[in-house]
Amino acid sequence: MTQQSHFLPFDTLQQVPRGNGIVNYLIATRKVGASAMHTGISKLPVGISAPRHSHNSEEQVTVLEGTVKIKLGDREAICQRFDSTFISAGVEHELVNVGTDTAYVLVVYGSPDVNRTFATTGETVGIGSEGDRFLG
Repeated sequence: MTQQSHFLPFDTLQQVPRGNGIVNYLIATRKVGASAMHTGISKLPVGISAPRHSHNSEEQVTVLEGTVKIKLGDREAICQRFDSTFISAGVEHELVNVGTDTAYVLVVYGSPDVNRTFATTGETVGIGSEGDRFLG
């Protein structure tokens, strides 16, 4: 494999609209040479939820700005700037912006080939695919 290294200024990141005003900004993906991770920043408007779902990979979430209620299984916590979570593959979780401003969270997956399974439908889709949308 060819070695890769990139500077990735925020204003140059690929933006993926996810529905309900949620936008993902892609950082380390296969497109830039990532072979062991998938990372990005998600923008959550006030009052909006990334609804309950799980992944086929471990995930770490860190709140960069805002106030986000994060539900992990049957537990939940109000998380603020620099608060983080670790989520094992298969654990259902949900993020809700409960603050008064737009929230931004850094998301790190332990695989570049991440799927999302929506809790309400059981549908499994690839991260960033056309089916990977949060509709209200």
